Amino acid sequence: MNVSLRNLKLVNVIVKEGSVTKAADKLFLSQPALSHQLKKLEEELGLKVFNRLNKKLILTEVGQVLFANSEKMLASMNQLNSELDAIKMGKKKNIRLTTECYTCYHWLPNVVREFRQEHPKINVKIDIEATKEPLEYLIEGKIDLAIVSTKSSHPSIHFEPLVTDEMVVILSKDNELSTQKTINLTDLINQDLILYDIPEEKNYVLTSILHNNVGFVRTIQKAQLTEAIIELVSANLGISVMAKWSVVPFLNHKNLEIIPFDLNVGKRDWYIASLNKISNIENSFVDAVKKHFNESLLKV
Repeated sequence: MNVSLRNLKLVNVIVKEGSVTKAADKLFLSQPALSHQLKKLEEELGLKVFNRLNKKLILTEVGQVLFANSEKMLASMNQLNSELDAIKMGKKKNIRLTTECYTCYHWLPNVVREFRQEHPKINVKIDIEATKEPLEYLIEGKIDLAIVSTKSSHPSIHFEPLVTDEMVVILSKDNELSTQKTINLTDLINQDLILYDIPEEKNYVLTSILHNNVGFVRTIQKAQLTEAIIELVSANLGISVMAKWSVVPFLNHKNLEIIPFDLNVGKRDWYIASLNKISNIENSFVDAVKKHFNESLLKV
């Protein structure tokens, strides 16, 4: 037979209360009803759970096994109910998140660290593996939040505006375009563009700035690391397009200029993607991300 949680609770309460009468009161049952349930359990097991000696109930070997396991199972159920109540009240203690952009790992760990210091009971975990397919991981329930710049039409995903940043052209001070105030896409015709080595359909510069028209530039090269791109650009071996906040830390140490696009090109919206309504504690983390961005943009 399959022993139910109800059966385990029945045995557990009888043992702890010391009598059927007290156990019946604890379980809000009549004494005959509880005795009937116990008799039915023993009949289904084909074994006695209690020996009755001088009006006392003594656990048999089977009863001891049931009671020991009931302690574990009921404790687990109590923990489960507490965690579910915490989630319902917006007090969940775990946040699993990722971002679609590897450059975000230049700042995201610091935000997590500071958040943990302010909320030591909240475990925030960054799922780096999910970066390659953040929305897929979200739909599969493997993460709670995803920081993305591209919205999906999936009906189950909720997108909340996070921040807006700016993509700018970075180039060497020796580049012929370095004295311009703004850059038009047509200015790039003789430039070698260096981009991150990621799938083209996920490359924001290709899809949202160049609109997949590679004819705007002379050539396109790819590199995996921000530092590698910075070194190549600084040596005037090409130009790149990056988020303004990601380039600023290098400006004082490299032979670089940053120039904005004209006509409002390069403005990029970021979103927090989730499957459910964001909990109170998740919203606190979102506020921490917004604060970081706002402070970073003020320094730019």
